[in-house]
Amino acid sequence: MESFPTKSTGFLSCNYNSRLFRLFRSQNNEYIYRLRSHSRQYIANKLKMSKRVSKVFENNGKKSSNTGRPGKLIIAFHYWEQLTMVTNNLLHLTAFAAHGGRQVVVPFVKDSRFRGTAVSNGFKTLALYFNVTALNDALRSRGHATFISWEGFQDVCKGRLDVLVQFDYTDLNNSTTYSLATPFVPCMKDRQSNKFRDFKAKTRICMNVFALDSVVRFESEVVKRSPCVGISQWRGSNTKRNNRANFDLSSVVGNVMSSNDIGVFFNSRLIHHAQELIAHNLGPHFISVHIRTEHILKSGSNLSLITICISRLRAQVQSIVRASAVPIPVFVAADFNEFGSSSTLIKQPRENAKSLMEILHPLKPITFQPAEYKLVFRGAVAIVEMNILASGKHLVLLGKGHFQSWVENQFLKRNSNDQSRLERLACREM
Repeated sequence: MESFPTKSTGFLSCNYNSRLFRLFRSQNNEYIYRLRSHSRQYIANKLKMSKRVSKVFENNGKKSSNTGRPGKLIIAFHYWEQLTMVTNNLLHLTAFAAHGGRQVVVPFVKDSRFRGTAVSNGFKTLALYFNVTALNDALRSRGHATFISWEGFQDVCKGRLDVLVQFDYTDLNNSTTYSLATPFVPCMKDRQSNKFRDFKAKTRICMNVFALDSVVRFESEVVKRSPCVGISQWRGSNTKRNNRANFDLSSVVGNVMSSNDIGVFFNSRLIHHAQELIAHNLGPHFISVHIRTEHILKSGSNLSLITICISRLRAQVQSIVRASAVPIPVFVAADFNEFGSSSTLIKQPRENAKSLMEILHPLKPITFQPAEYKLVFRGAVAIVEMNILASGKHLVLLGKGHFQSWVENQFLKRNSNDQSRLERLACREM
């Protein structure tokens, strides 16, 4: 039996009468050889194509129904901010890309930062923090664009960008280059190099984010529906903020996903680390404490105020412990510890981390020790600590901030939105 390609089905399996087949073969062995060779080559080409498609979607789940035209991709080379907001920014990009039927190149991570390429040794894929396959399924179901692997991106774009867009965040009142009538221009000559992060960029466009807020116009006029599009820096989009793009993402996705929606997609290994610490050191009933000094220092406060606030926090936790009928352990996570925030604002608290933790000594606080789990990235440590904090029966918060809000959201979800289990301490009021 032989298999031959046809235009209608791709393959046709035919059973031949053996006598007729022997007669046919004896009359035209050369013809049979050519048919067999053609069939083998056809199968090889099919397999090659199948492997290429599989590689494109490697580690990314099924092909997105949002991709529209196959091979339309977008990559952000630099994502702004730390873990919570950079996660939101990434989700914004998947909403932004959905209109153009694009896929988003899955970023690399290091500490709490995301990058489009592995700019130096030590960067890992997003899979270090999230289950990308499951997250892809959720993105697809919510109308977002899905992720494509770095290998898949390279297969399609082959080290080239059709368009590289550089966003300008200058207020239009202070700009002589942009206006509502001229929202984007070719980049100036000193920025016109066709090389960017080892990519060849055919066209470089500079665009003011306050002069163009239409996702439709961006796709049709700025990038002109080109297959391979890059954005030098992506800060997410918020029409009420003056340091982000002003695209109305709700015009593309009705309910844009945020970090609060994806806690269930954390890397299972990191969740296991959290569960292991709880099982071995805390038990099912414990108090969670999160200290965020960065927000306190933003108000112009100094270390002495932080010291006072942590002392007040200790007293508040002690009152909860005394009210408990049984001994209750305390877990503490703070942004001034070694694997806390990377903000330069907390330099002074970090230099005094030992004395600040000494204030909490009467609580006999339990902390997460990353070295015991061979974790070296701030982002991984933050995810473990978030899962421990959210698992407590009582949560005490000092300070504010995006990460702390994420912790609070996860805690309330696990405690049926019971606000009585939550204590918020505002240091400035103290």
